[in-house]
Amino acid sequence: MNAHCTRLHLFMDGELSESDAEAFRNHLPRCAACEGGLRDLLQLELLAARALGTGVAEAPAAKPEGHVVALGAWVRRNARVVVPLAMAASLCAIVVPRMMPAGEVPAVVFLENQSTRELEARLSDPRADKHRPYSPMRGGAEGAEAGKVTLPLRPLAEMEERRDFRGIVAAYVLHGQWQQAQAVLAREPASLARDIDLSVVALQDGRYQDALNLLDPVLRTDPRNPQALWNRAIALRELGQKDLAAHDFNQVADLGEPGWSDEARSLAKGLNASR
Repeated sequence: MNAHCTRLHLFMDGELSESDAEAFRNHLPRCAACEGGLRDLLQLELLAARALGTGVAEAPAAKPEGHVVALGAWVRRNARVVVPLAMAASLCAIVVPRMMPAGEVPAVVFLENQSTRELEARLSDPRADKHRPYSPMRGGAEGAEAGKVTLPLRPLAEMEERRDFRGIVAAYVLHGQWQQAQAVLAREPASLARDIDLSVVALQDGRYQDALNLLDPVLRTDPRNPQALWNRAIALRELGQKDLAAHDFNQVADLGEPGWSDEARSLAKGLNASR
């Protein structure tokens, strides 16, 4: 590593003078670390922009006063521009290649390395639906921030390339990034799984009747769907319909899922006792 290697983010954000930017461009083809880092940053900028539904804008123009264009900001504004990006006479051709085939997703993406879960509802993706005892985050905003686990973006870019919408939504939801999750759900093809995940968002927003409206058709099609039964039980409980909620939790208990069955039976018992 040399001094140029510390300037990647400055280059991306257009904070270098033209002479320093030119020096970095000359350094780039000779440094695998910087080349790989720039490629990853471009991929992740595009992923974030697509998830937030950013539209297409004009190509970047030269920035006055001897500074280069803020490439990172330009990519965020131009989510659907096709890579490679090229700025005439200022940026060498940089191709963002297609992602590699599906590989192992780090445990942190779906919080598989956690001993408890903060989300009470159940997501459709099996990778995000492994049972752990429910332990909601306490202590307000400061406590939530202290317990926050950083979501690595590279696996998201790989899932995006594979159009693995369920995985992306699950990762965003588990990490509390609800706006991004909703943006991805908005462009995911219609399916029972999508409606289950939409019900999780509705429950988070306190829209319990909306959650029921999403889940009832799912259960008419698949009456023993454990995620839909579980989420409907939560919605019914929050709407004060304890008998119906206990019934749904008991149906989940009867499915015999490890962990989920015991928790569902305990929740049903608590609801029956509170009547």
